[in-house]
Amino acid sequence: MEPSPNKFKSKIDKIFKRFPQFGKLLSSLFGLFEVSILEFLRRISKKFNKYSIAWLSRSILKGRWGSKVVPLNRNISVDTRFLPTQEILEIILRSKVVGVSWCYCRSVQRKYNAPNCDHPLYTCFHIGFGKSLYEIPGRSENLKRISKEEIIKLLNECDDRGLVHQLIYFPSPQFYYVICNCCPCCCMTMSNFLKGGSPQMIKSDFIAETDLNTCKSCGECEPRCYFGARKIVNGRLRFNSNNCFGCGICVSKCPHKAIILKKK
Repeated sequence: MEPSPNKFKSKIDKIFKRFPQFGKLLSSLFGLFEVSILEFLRRISKKFNKYSIAWLSRSILKGRWGSKVVPLNRNISVDTRFLPTQEILEIILRSKVVGVSWCYCRSVQRKYNAPNCDHPLYTCFHIGFGKSLYEIPGRSENLKRISKEEIIKLLNECDDRGLVHQLIYFPSPQFYYVICNCCPCCCMTMSNFLKGGSPQMIKSDFIAETDLNTCKSCGECEPRCYFGARKIVNGRLRFNSNNCFGCGICVSKCPHKAIILKKK
């Protein structure tokens, strides 16, 4: 009798729990080859059908590669206590090595499917061991050294633009290797999720709550919610909490300060 996939996954997870350095190593190595992997999937998708990447990521990398949405701390209610891994600036400040690289998804989609995307190209923050990311040939041309002060400034700009902050993980949600700032027109993970083909996105630990007494139903938040949690129906805001990912993108642009992020 062959072992079930769930039992095999459980055994692998136990190994990562017992030897976390092994998981960190795999995460860093996967990050180094991620662009090559994505380019391979893109070519397959182009040759066969547009859902190939979604199918492959769901079937082959299920539970191993994906993302978790993480908000910026300025969008979180001041009375909320959160863990360092729940908020993007805390992750940046606690990281040993930080570099910024161009976004593969955005660079490719500008050529083929999203020529009008005007978001910055260098928006992916890499976290790794020592200086290994800079020492590996072929990586340095796309990876720039950047101070944490510059990253915080860039993060705020990304937030203002409505880009969703995501932790990209491999080989499990406990090991992340890059922080991406994503738009639905370019990001493969987001676009596959919104098409219903990939369940690899994990919600943040927060939810966007609206003070209906303060809310004017102006509709400013609706286009910034890519997950369909906010809709203006018959002139009034309709909020679907099940669709909210807690990214906080709606919070910063609410002209009436009616939205806050609350811990779930």
